[in-house]
Amino acid sequence: MSGARVFGWLARLVVLGFVVSACASDARELNDPSSGMESMPDSMHAVSDTLATPGVQAAVVVPQTQTAADLAAAKPAQSASGPGQQAAPAYAKLRVFVASETTEQVWVLEGAPKAQFAVVARIPVGKLPHQMAISPDGKWVAVNDRLSDQTSIIDPVAMKEVARVKVGKQPHGITFSPDSKILYVAHERDAYIARLEVGTWKPLAPIIVGVPQHVLTMSVDRPNELLFTVTNSLEADHLRSIDLTTNQITRFKVQDVHDAYYTPDLSEIWSSSSGFIGKPSDRIVISDPATKTVKQEIHLGPGRYPFHTEKVNQDGLYFLPDKSIMVISDHSGPALLWIDYKARKIVGETKVGAQPFHTTYDPEGERMLLTTNVDGMVNVIDVNTRAVVQKVAVPAPHGIAAVGIP
Repeated sequence: MSGARVFGWLARLVVLGFVVSACASDARELNDPSSGMESMPDSMHAVSDTLATPGVQAAVVVPQTQTAADLAAAKPAQSASGPGQQAAPAYAKLRVFVASETTEQVWVLEGAPKAQFAVVARIPVGKLPHQMAISPDGKWVAVNDRLSDQTSIIDPVAMKEVARVKVGKQPHGITFSPDSKILYVAHERDAYIARLEVGTWKPLAPIIVGVPQHVLTMSVDRPNELLFTVTNSLEADHLRSIDLTTNQITRFKVQDVHDAYYTPDLSEIWSSSSGFIGKPSDRIVISDPATKTVKQEIHLGPGRYPFHTEKVNQDGLYFLPDKSIMVISDHSGPALLWIDYKARKIVGETKVGAQPFHTTYDPEGERMLLTTNVDGMVNVIDVNTRAVVQKVAVPAPHGIAAVGIP
């Protein structure tokens, strides 16, 4: 038997072992819709007994309604402005894309600066659209169709799905590279990270990591390093990074990691815990991105459950100009927390509906937009008063991403 085939069988056995063990030890939480990871439907907890074969070219499906003229007409939206390099925004309206999990659509909201947002389009995609990403050059929006094992690519100007790519089992984490050339897709039921060539959407050689993954994170100052968190694993070290030049994987010595994100000044990595709706945790572990070592463990206090923050290469082109503040969704509040991350304390709270997830920023309107999944709302929050100033109904919203339209 060849070395490649031996590796494949070993990977299957390892993944099967820890996933089955995790399900057996935590069956009540995994089978209870009110306590699954990130509102995960029951059908998503079925354990697969096989892994997709890395390296097999997945099909790129272009919808039949999309013509070559449509593709040629696509134009860049707004140039990106990441943390520490906020450019003066120049757009007539902000276009916001929201993954609606129950409708198999991405809903599009639009609003001029200081004006109200309104739904202007609904784009059909695959089954259970979940996490989203927008390319730093503003040309593309991508969404993982979690239950159809696909990633949908949307032209934000034409507001059309231009490709639907078959990826691995249960795609979840997603991020573009800082140069907008590669789209990375993580899988909750496969042991590799997919890479897609931006523009052609052809699969490139996958990144073999040996375990299923949950979320992905990249920093603008570390373009050759990809962070990923490990899903439902009995292994140690649930936060890891891979050097995209050498393929060397480094493990952070931290357990029970849900999401991981850089602070606005890129000096630290904060990781939240649990990820299971019915198992709240107020714990944050803070790591040094240079040494890959844990610096500190903090707790945000009783009744807090930190989840996600806005990420570069994912949730939008714009970020809060005040780099001393980090916003984090809080499932237990439920709220959006305004955190002085250097002082390690909450300095503000915006109460919202149940299960807040992802955020994006509107600089000209000075507003943050936050999805709340259970009540089906996109909350528009004034960043100066930190008050909710508008709610836009979107069924079961999860991922969100925004781009400026001239």
